[in-house]
Amino acid sequence: MVKSYLKGIVPCLFWFVLFSVPVTHGAPHLTFSWWTVYAVLSYVVCFPRAYRIMKQFSRKDKGSQIQRPRGNAEEAALRDGASYANTGRFGTARVGDAAGKESWLTSWGTDFVLRLFVIVAAPVIVAVDAMWQRK
Repeated sequence: MVKSYLKGIVPCLFWFVLFSVPVTHGAPHLTFSWWTVYAVLSYVVCFPRAYRIMKQFSRKDKGSQIQRPRGNAEEAALRDGASYANTGRFGTARVGDAAGKESWLTSWGTDFVLRLFVIVAAPVIVAVDAMWQRK
């Protein structure tokens, strides 16, 4: 649980600064708003559980739901003159990198954006999970 809070501190600070430091004519000043209160309460109350739920949701094996690209997708892309090809994982990549592993920067950025989203949507994620658990 402490690790979840530590992973969410930087995105929470990002939202805090975004919501509470308006810049008018180059003079930033601290102003609290309801969005700031919402972001901090969402982080404190719901973030660890919502982050665990989203990580489990993103790790599930999609199985046959994912349409696998053709085996010769890179060669077909090269024949068509494209510099990008479908990776079958998360969008497209340069043809030479399509068969490789995701870089650490890509996985870190994806996780950071997930944490930004989870802080804002944590109460909704927890409520939906609670409704699914009731069924």
